[in-house]
Amino acid sequence: MEKSGVREIVAKAHRHNGEVRDRRRLEAQATRRNIQQDDFTREISEKEAKTLANTCKSGKISVAEFRNLSEAISAQGGFAEHFLSQDGCLHALVGYLSGRDAAKQVLALQCLVNLASQGHRAEAVARAAGAYLVTLVSGTNQQLAQFASHCLANLALASGAAVPVLLAQEALPTLVSLSLAPATSPDTQDAALAALYQLTRAQSLPYDSLRSLASACLSLLSVRPPLHLLWLLYSLSASPTLHNHFASRAFLNQCIDIATYEIFQKCDSRPLVKLLTPVVRILANLAAGPDSVTVCLCLVRHPDFPAILTALLSTNYLHLCKEAVWLFANIVNNESVTVQEEFVSLDLMDRLETHAVAAVSRLDPYALG
Repeated sequence: MEKSGVREIVAKAHRHNGEVRDRRRLEAQATRRNIQQDDFTREISEKEAKTLANTCKSGKISVAEFRNLSEAISAQGGFAEHFLSQDGCLHALVGYLSGRDAAKQVLALQCLVNLASQGHRAEAVARAAGAYLVTLVSGTNQQLAQFASHCLANLALASGAAVPVLLAQEALPTLVSLSLAPATSPDTQDAALAALYQLTRAQSLPYDSLRSLASACLSLLSVRPPLHLLWLLYSLSASPTLHNHFASRAFLNQCIDIATYEIFQKCDSRPLVKLLTPVVRILANLAAGPDSVTVCLCLVRHPDFPAILTALLSTNYLHLCKEAVWLFANIVNNESVTVQEEFVSLDLMDRLETHAVAAVSRLDPYALG
């Protein structure tokens, strides 16, 4: 046999062995992640979904069937309501949260996350599962804490009636502790902060609770903070009683540093709107609150503020442009003579007026006509 033929046979054998190794590695990884090929190729019929609900209620559901149940709740809009309307289904699902089977515990949490996202009977789900979710949030398992936080956020978002139920079960301090824990992973921390935002954004909480939450948020703030931390700070800044916590030079400078980094120092020339939007809203709220004089003076005296405001007023993101106009208007309309004098002495009106007029014209072409 020629040498070239031998080389081809050897090369073919190496390729085959390499493909076998790759396939086995992917199968092993999928097994660890509880993922099967059917999860991507097979759709669950309405009849199968109802059978899965009955199997779950009986307590004899397998891991594979649990996976299909989670998919059915997520993919079929009407099935979530059907599942919750069946006596015993929700109770059986919640029972798996305290079981010893780790795989079923994770899948039960996934089902609850999907149920909460559908918005059906959120208060009933909160009453049935809230205490278990709070317990999992306070545990050491990061994956379970993350899923439980997502579920709490979805329940609070789905219905305002579910929020008092979750607050009564100590969801707020537990989520704060999870956010502050050094061992908490970034994904789990962001999930906890998202849940805190949903629990507090439309709820009137006692001042002591708000104050401790504000202090916790300030301790987590950095130049590159978690996204939901900024939205939580924006929600808290809507309460005038907390403005004395946020009117400090250190906090305002951190907000400006975040805006500076997102606009001018990132490799991407486009600003990261997800972070800039809550930052501008925070500053706008503070510039119109009881400590507005301190806030406005700190902003107008900051050397980077004119460049930041110019960039925001000139951006093509219209909603961000609108937020910048709101911030600019709150500063210009401040009743303090000191703020007005600072504004004039620094020539900020001459430097920003053209950009502000252009921004208003883009937002409303007939406003200045």
